[in-house]
Amino acid sequence: MSSAPQYHENHVLTGTFAFNLLMGRAWPPDEDDLREARAVCEELGLGPLLERMPGGMEQMIGETGWQLSQGERSRLFMARALLQRSEIAMLDESFAALDPENLRQAMGCAQRRAKTLLVVAHP
Repeated sequence: MSSAPQYHENHVLTGTFAFNLLMGRAWPPDEDDLREARAVCEELGLGPLLERMPGGMEQMIGETGWQLSQGERSRLFMARALLQRSEIAMLDESFAALDPENLRQAMGCAQRRAKTLLVVAHP
């Protein structure tokens, strides 16, 4: 069994896209986890990003790999929260970097996927 890549506490993205999505789950992920992660990404509008990245879910991202826009980072962090299957999903300023269409899509996904959703936003 391979070990999980290291995670830096300062919120720097490192490792593969899949690792960053499935942080907190058993590593390596099984096919069901990857399928669920891809579905959440599609619902959040990250499908086109996955199509553009040469490695897809296995693409290295962050400082040593593919660079994500602030909106893509926000949606990746949102997907990570929703994939935790917690009783409460708290999204703090998760929608600030999104344009109106991505905001609508992301909010719909969060409402469908979270058992209880707490959204923190500042005016």
